[in-house]
Amino acid sequence: MKYSIPDKRELTKSEIEFLTYLFGRAKSEWTNSIGNLKVIARCGCGKCPTIIFGKKFESEIQKGDLIIDYAGKGTNGELIGISVFGTDQMPTELEFYSIDGESEIIEIPKIDTLKSMNENLTE
Repeated sequence: MKYSIPDKRELTKSEIEFLTYLFGRAKSEWTNSIGNLKVIARCGCGKCPTIIFGKKFESEIQKGDLIIDYAGKGTNGELIGISVFGTDQMPTELEFYSIDGESEIIEIPKIDTLKSMNENLTE
């Protein structure tokens, strides 16, 4: 499987709300940059909602460090891992993955199910 496939577009309303929530809790200095982010690619699987950011559509994919580590639940109760990677200047990727390795992740979890990986998920 390829790491990514091209997907040049603006962020969706739900992606903006999701990033605003995460950045507001874990990386507030990135909040003002959300309006300037462009989606330049998506996960190579073509199914999950993982997206890769750039400042413009022509931007090269940058590797970032893990900055935000959260988990949430899908509509069927499956545990979804959420990782935001980035550089000092900006986020580079919003990744979603199956925590149990069994579930196919095809949607962004609801914001009200999100917990930092430093919190207890079973509460």
